[in-house]
Amino acid sequence: MIQMFKERWHHFSQRERIIVAAGGAAVAAALAFLLIVDPLMATIDKLDRQARRKAKDSQELALVAQEYVAKQARIAKLEQRMPIPPAQFSLLAFMEEATTTAQIRDRIVGMQPQAPIVVQGYQETGVDLRLDGVQLPQILALLVAIEQAPYDVRVHHLQLKPKYDNPVNLDATLRIVTYAKV
Repeated sequence: MIQMFKERWHHFSQRERIIVAAGGAAVAAALAFLLIVDPLMATIDKLDRQARRKAKDSQELALVAQEYVAKQARIAKLEQRMPIPPAQFSLLAFMEEATTTAQIRDRIVGMQPQAPIVVQGYQETGVDLRLDGVQLPQILALLVAIEQAPYDVRVHHLQLKPKYDNPVNLDATLRIVTYAKV
């Protein structure tokens, strides 16, 4: 078969040899492009997209890691302010003391302790406090006393309503909570 191609090649004129050689080179180039270059370019594009996606995922993971570290530090800081189990901290007694400090103990209409709730390894203890006819400076003094508590005590809900007969006096409803590690 090769011998037959050699004989035909020798019978071709110079112009026919150039045309056949150019056609063969074009077919070889087309096959090389279709079988080698095009799949390689598709693979390179796919790998570039994957690399960009992985870089973006890596950046997002770094941000999540930073947020996690910040939140862990915040949790550690909050846990330092939680009562240690042998220490008996009574939120109800603390609230009576805080209202006495703010000079509004006589304005208490109701102080209702809430049932403790365990949430993700922490026990939440709450007290609903209702005050009648207090003024804003007295409320602020109570909030300062709560803020200066020896343990982590938070105002979970605060609602103030002015009295209709004297808008300087307020009716206040507060929910104060504290947390302890279970």
